[in-house]
Parts: sequence; C-alpha cells; structure tokens
Amino acid sequence: MDKLQMLEEKITKVIDRIRSLTEENKALHGSVAELKDEIHQKDDEIKTMKRDFKSVDSLKLNIEKLHGERETVRSQVESLIKELESVEF
Repeated sequence: MDKLQMLEEKITKVIDRIRSLTEENKALHGSVAELKDEIHQKDDEIKTMKRDFKSVDSLKLNIEKLHGERETVRSQVESLIKELESVEF
C-alpha cells in the first residue's frame, strides 16, 4: 500500500504543478496581449511623430525661404533709399 500511496502523492503533485503552470501560462498570454497592444499604440505614435516631423521640416524650409525673400526685399529697399538720397530736389 505504501507504494500506491506514494504514487498517488506524486500524481497529485504533478496535477497541482500542471494547474499552476496552466494558470501561469494564461497570465503570460494576457501579458503578451497587453504588450502587443502597447506596441501597436507606440507604432501609431511613431507614425504620427514622423508626420509631425515632416510638417516641421516643411515649415522650416518655408521659413528659410521667407528669410531669403525678406533679405532680397531689404536689399532692394536699401538700394532704392540710396537712389532717393542721391536725387536732389
């Protein structure tokens, strides 16, 4: 009988361990699902940021263009002022 009882105890331990591992597996699957959701959210955020950076780069180029145009207008105005100053009335 002792052998049968020992076998029953071992089987009970194995069953308990299987239950424990099954619960742990379920918990890990839940964690994996949450992490996948977070990854998708971060991917969306990255896409949005990339679009924003493209917009910022476009705005920078426009600002640089406007600075160049301003300098052109400034030099033309200065030239006109010099011409006006040289004219005697």
